[in-house]
Amino acid sequence: MKVKVMKYVKDKKLLITILIYVFVTTILIIINSKIYINLINPLFWGVIITYLIINRKRNYIRSNKKYFKYMLVIACLHVALYLYLGMIFGFSKEASSYNLIAIFIQIVGIELVRNVLAIRNKNNKLVLTFITVLLILVELKYNILANVYPHKEAFFKYICKEVLTLIACNSLCTYLTLKGGFTITLLYRIPLILSTYISADWFVIATVGVLSPAIIYALFKYKFTNQNDDVRKKKQNSYNKISYVITFIFCINLVLFMVGAFKYEPITILSSSMKPNLERGDVVIFEKMSESQLKQLPINEIIIYSIEKQNIAHRIINKVEESNNVMYVTKGDNNNVADKRFVRTNQIKGKYVFHIKYIGFPAVWLYEYFNR
Repeated sequence: MKVKVMKYVKDKKLLITILIYVFVTTILIIINSKIYINLINPLFWGVIITYLIINRKRNYIRSNKKYFKYMLVIACLHVALYLYLGMIFGFSKEASSYNLIAIFIQIVGIELVRNVLAIRNKNNKLVLTFITVLLILVELKYNILANVYPHKEAFFKYICKEVLTLIACNSLCTYLTLKGGFTITLLYRIPLILSTYISADWFVIATVGVLSPAIIYALFKYKFTNQNDDVRKKKQNSYNKISYVITFIFCINLVLFMVGAFKYEPITILSSSMKPNLERGDVVIFEKMSESQLKQLPINEIIIYSIEKQNIAHRIINKVEESNNVMYVTKGDNNNVADKRFVRTNQIKGKYVFHIKYIGFPAVWLYEYFNR
């Protein structure tokens, strides 16, 4: 297969360079992953980017503005989806450990290479398939693969989270490159890379990472393929049904979120005791915690707790420990004195994550109306 590919491929030097780098990468990343990730990999792709940009005219780097606005909307929806799923399943705690600059350089380099090779070989499906597979191999994290291989569960999660999502993503990117060029694929990839570091749940990343490219491919195929009106009407009806299903699922999840079925839950601030940080009418999203986590809350953390069926959001100002029991002294930022009662761990619903201004006023008005 490789011989046949090399026989018909255009720009063999670039393809062979990437092919050699894949084999070298496999060894380097296993021997010393930190040096590879932070130095060798960004340096290599920096050189590739420089070379391709300098030889831009010869290398057919192009971009089609026709698809830009559509992909921009998709990119925003992608980030919003991951944020929403992060609120449900939890956010990643490892984002700070990633070298995002090095990852960005690699992604730009990969998409430039894809653009050059795909455009110059657009009429050869065998070559396009080989290019896609090669770029998937470039992105695989062989050091992690070697570590998880002996462990069945970890290996399964890696295959789902990394391998399957890379296959789906790169297959879509090759298609998008042929349709819209370098800018379109980059606009898809950058928010996608950032989004995967938002979510902590491997199943979420795997599910969205596989389904999302398939949906985007279907949308582009539907939107930009010339078809007769009858076929378009039939497809429109099927897409309407899909949109209804998606809307229904979203509404069900929204209801479950509002009633506290997930890891994160909203409450409305009813008083001004936490001004200026939290004001009456703000909606606070708090994270539910385990018993051990509740005993280790730091001073200055804002917690949400319940007293006499009323939810209160106040800040911890002191901690009292008696044998195995932990109690907290709390105070509203706008109050002059601390709260009279200690807050026990079994009263705490969770800790503050973030808040949304003013959207809870209808709930405030209803509360005041029924409690006159």
